[in-house]
Amino acid sequence: MSVTNKKTTAQRVHWQAHQSTNAEIPENTMAAMEYAWELGGIPEIDIRQTADGIIIGLHDETPRRTTTASEADRDRLVSECTFEQTQAWDAGVIFNDKYRGEKVPSLEQVLAVLASHPERELYLDYKQVDLDKLAALIERCGVERQIIFCHRDHDNCRIMKRLVPGIRTMLWISGGSNPEAEVARKFAEAAVSGFDALDIVQIHLVDADNLSGEAQSGPWRYKVQREYLQMALGQLAEKGLELEVLPFHFSEDSLFALLDLGVRRFAVDEPRVFVATLERYSFT
Repeated sequence: MSVTNKKTTAQRVHWQAHQSTNAEIPENTMAAMEYAWELGGIPEIDIRQTADGIIIGLHDETPRRTTTASEADRDRLVSECTFEQTQAWDAGVIFNDKYRGEKVPSLEQVLAVLASHPERELYLDYKQVDLDKLAALIERCGVERQIIFCHRDHDNCRIMKRLVPGIRTMLWISGGSNPEAEVARKFAEAAVSGFDALDIVQIHLVDADNLSGEAQSGPWRYKVQREYLQMALGQLAEKGLELEVLPFHFSEDSLFALLDLGVRRFAVDEPRVFVATLERYSFT
């Protein structure tokens, strides 16, 4: 997001509308893409491939959770379904009836809209696609400089950078059951490579155990500590790269603490809440 209100004209804060836990809009739909763009953010689309080779937006391996797929289809792997079959499913009504009629979009449909708005950007979160096919589609649509390719496997980021040199890549790092140790280990592995072929590293921020009451609104609520993020910011900045954080929960205090630290790239589950909170932050 390029924040345009008067308080932040000298600053740039970018944010990704995270999909699989988005609380405000049915995930991986054209409605979700437009929602994020209109708020000034960058939508994410989770990408999978159908049996007939069409790349679509869907997070899960099956359509059960997010669509009205029939009893016969809802537990089938999407990779075993044709694109035509996916178009029989409603991808919006389960979230809210006002989104009835939303379809599972093809990535080509999304990229066509992206191509007509060169100021917009899009995150592609790799789930299961042929990377050569993906690269060809991106280049055919002419949107490589608007794309941020994301995955937890550094090698896939390297492959995409080789196939489409103009794109940006982001390695995302989650913490599992031991966030501090796992984040540190995975970040160190990327650092040893010199952050090869990467433009952004994303760190997932989960709440400390048994967080409640006053701690929820306090300035630091995450298992990954402030000092570690400060180190990561500095190390990436030395390479001309960016740190992004995904705080699964945030209060005004905890978001402001991340901004005070120098974080300028976020992934969020509540885009409208994030934007409203950000507007209260004073960039000085």
